[in-house]
Amino acid sequence: MKNFIFFTILFLSFPTLQAQDTEPRIQGKAFYLELFGNGLTYSLNYDQRFEKRLDGLGFKAGASFLSLGGSSVGTVPVGLNYLLGQEGKFFEMGMGSTLIFGGGNTDFAVGDGEPLDTYFLGTMTFGYRNEPTQGGFLFRANVTPIFGGFGFFPFYGGISIGYAF
Repeated sequence: MKNFIFFTILFLSFPTLQAQDTEPRIQGKAFYLELFGNGLTYSLNYDQRFEKRLDGLGFKAGASFLSLGGSSVGTVPVGLNYLLGQEGKFFEMGMGSTLIFGGGNTDFAVGDGEPLDTYFLGTMTFGYRNEPTQGGFLFRANVTPIFGGFGFFPFYGGISIGYAF
């Protein structure tokens, strides 16, 4: 009977102990899948603020690889971004570069029509970002202008889903 009372009190006090931890766990880190955007087709990205907060200056880095019919293309998007807003809803703006590299029988060509070996694109980001203050599901929707030796495409864009922690 003593054990039953002990475990009942312990069980009932557990939610109370959890409720006392009201400090937000803001780390300003996120991992997400971006479709189109800076990675061109898709990319897996890591994003982090320079300070332990959700807004302000941060960086992102990602990677993707696509192989179709003996041709392969990889991308490595990197950049700096700045978040303006509060309570998990932000305007995101940033600049960066995407390294594109090919392998195998790559027929992908840029600029002067030469087969792709290694190429850099410039990228910008302007859009909406929803990132909960306690962490959890992250959503991004951006206009992502791209530029390089091939010209300037101002209306390229992307969407992202992921997890903030």
